[in-house]
Amino acid sequence: MRIPMILATVLLAASAAAADRPCSRADAAAASKAIDRVVGWQQLHKAWQDWHHCDSGEDADIFTDAVLRLAVDWKSPQELASAMRDDPGYRAFVLAHLKGAGKDDRDAVYSRAKSSCPAGQDAFCGEIAQAVRSDAPKAKAPADETLDLTPLGKIPDAPAKKR
Repeated sequence: MRIPMILATVLLAASAAAADRPCSRADAAAASKAIDRVVGWQQLHKAWQDWHHCDSGEDADIFTDAVLRLAVDWKSPQELASAMRDDPGYRAFVLAHLKGAGKDDRDAVYSRAKSSCPAGQDAFCGEIAQAVRSDAPKAKAPADETLDLTPLGKIPDAPAKKR
């Protein structure tokens, strides 16, 4: 009983360490090459396991392209369903990239999830369809957030002088 608990603790610690690891230039280049070669859901899951620490900024676009390549083709969606069920981090990754896709891609994935759902995968297909719904609200930055490019930052207005 203690061995599975120890193993789970070690895996959790390794996972947390990988999440905190920065994506170096070499990592980004290797991730890009690996993700460009992805042609199936199992390969995407492996690429995500190896390179998820590079899933931010411009590098995230590479992941989005791979997710969409596979989702729009809609080949073997049961493999994706299984991986998403077994790996909550991967599930969040896939859904986030689907939600962030352009309207045309989201519409294509929605159509496939609604019309070509494998038997017994209704909940999975519903989750995918909900993630890509065209009318789903998009997360927006608060209106008061602005990009501040001034060297000194924002300068508060001077108080009005009393006369």
